[in-house]
Amino acid sequence: MPAQTVIEKVTPIVGPEKAAAVDYATTGCHVRVEAQPEQMPTLAAAMLEQKFFLESLTALDLQESFEVVYHFASYYELCRTVVHVPLPVGTEVPTISTIYPGADWFEREVFEMFGIIFSGHPNLKNLILPEDADFHPLLKDFVASS
Repeated sequence: MPAQTVIEKVTPIVGPEKAAAVDYATTGCHVRVEAQPEQMPTLAAAMLEQKFFLESLTALDLQESFEVVYHFASYYELCRTVVHVPLPVGTEVPTISTIYPGADWFEREVFEMFGIIFSGHPNLKNLILPEDADFHPLLKDFVASS
């Protein structure tokens, strides 16, 4: 799937100038997209329609806000797409686990490590930490105690 086709498919969802071709040699991706949280289910459905799989989903703690990062890759051609979703603290992101079932555990991990809530997720609970854990170890303000 050429990068231009991906850009043409996602631009109506995210808006003009929110999707662009990038240099694979320096970024590891062919397309970079900036989306809003509420656009993610529609964007994920568009990526699935183009036969992309969800490669990874993670988050960045920017201290004043978060950024949720999705990596999609094509089954048929070398075409990787990264989607950045800026997220103010306390804002929820709609789950994409109903579109990509594999997102279930990715979203649970992001919830567990960063405290980001994925609204509509069918089983948003910790994977590794105890169920009653009240901390998120990948937050920059997290202080481990011994």
